[in-house]
Amino acid sequence: MWLCLARGSIFLIFLPHFMRAGPLEGPLRTVNNLYLLLALGTGAGVAVMAVFNARLGGLLGGPFWAAAAQFSVALGVVLAVTFATRQPAPTTSGLGGAPWWVWTGGVFSATFIVVSTFLTPRLGVAVTLATIIVGQLSAALVVDHFGLFGGPVVRVTLMRVAGVALLLAGITLMRWR
Repeated sequence: MWLCLARGSIFLIFLPHFMRAGPLEGPLRTVNNLYLLLALGTGAGVAVMAVFNARLGGLLGGPFWAAAAQFSVALGVVLAVTFATRQPAPTTSGLGGAPWWVWTGGVFSATFIVVSTFLTPRLGVAVTLATIIVGQLSAALVVDHFGLFGGPVVRVTLMRVAGVALLLAGITLMRWR
C-alpha cells in the first residue's frame, strides 16, 4: 500500500513538469514514451484505487461516503502539490465565456468513484475497470470522430473500432468461469 501511495505522490510531484510540455501539434503527431509510462502507472493506480475505495465504502457504510472521503483526500493532495511545486495562480479571465459543460467533469469523476466503489466487490477489479474502459473508449471514438467539445478530429477507422471490439471480447473472456 505504501508503495502505491509513494508512486502516486511521485507522479503528482513530477506531473507539473510533464504538463508544461504543451499540447501536441495536431492529433497523434508523436507519442512520447514517458507519457505512455505515466498513463500505464496511473492506470495501475486506478486498479488499486478501486479496491481501496471498495474497502473504504464498506468501512464508511457505502460508496457515497467513500467518494466524499476520497475527494477530500484528493483535494488536499492536489493543493499540497500545487503549493509545493509553486504553480502560478490560476487565470480566471476566460471563465465568464466558458461553456456550461466545462464544469461537469466533477460529475463524471464522482460517478466513476461511486460506481467503481459499488461494482468492484460485485464484479471484481478487472471486469469492473475493463467494462468502464470499453465505455470510455466507445465514447472517445465518437468524441474524436466529430471533434466534440473542441477536441481534435480523429476519424473512426476500422482498426480503432476493432480495438474496442477486442476489449469487449476481453471482458467476455474475463467473465468466463
